[in-house]
Amino acid sequence: MRGTTALVIMALALMGACSSTPATHFYTLSDTAPEATPPGGVGWVRIVNLTIPGELDRPELVRRIGPNQLSIAGMDRWAAPLDETIRRALSDDIARRVPSPVPGQQYSVSVEIREFYGDSACNVSLRAGWTVKPSHPESARSANAAPANPVPVSEEIQVPSSGSCPTTLAATMSVALGQLSDRIIAGIATPRPRS
Repeated sequence: MRGTTALVIMALALMGACSSTPATHFYTLSDTAPEATPPGGVGWVRIVNLTIPGELDRPELVRRIGPNQLSIAGMDRWAAPLDETIRRALSDDIARRVPSPVPGQQYSVSVEIREFYGDSACNVSLRAGWTVKPSHPESARSANAAPANPVPVSEEIQVPSSGSCPTTLAATMSVALGQLSDRIIAGIATPRPRS
């Protein structure tokens, strides 16, 4: 009897200890409205490849708190792998900016995320490179066609935090991805001289 009572007390103590553990919070990225009216006459744009740095390729939210120091949040996590989440958000952003793609124009975009952090106050810095190539013969003959073997375009985007950290980090990162989408669409839509 005494052993059973001791086991019940230990179980209750363990349950009490577990209830004081901080809750895990899960975050995702979302599409955002364009900052200006998107250009017209753009065909179907598809993100075909996306890479992220190894230090970001983890379930926890990562912030840069110094030139050579990162903070990895133990209880603040991505709801899905970050590369998949970024790719989905960019694809949704592009679809929102090009709701009616021009028939016959198809572009494949590869994105290399080089840096994508919030700082200690959750201001976000995004550095990325992207390349685009026509993925359909009609696209290559279009007046607005991107070059077939383009040099990667480098982008640097800074977005100030929109509130308390880390709660707003995912939303601020979403805004940065929206700005990257704006630049990709603008780059594809810019007429290029024919050689």
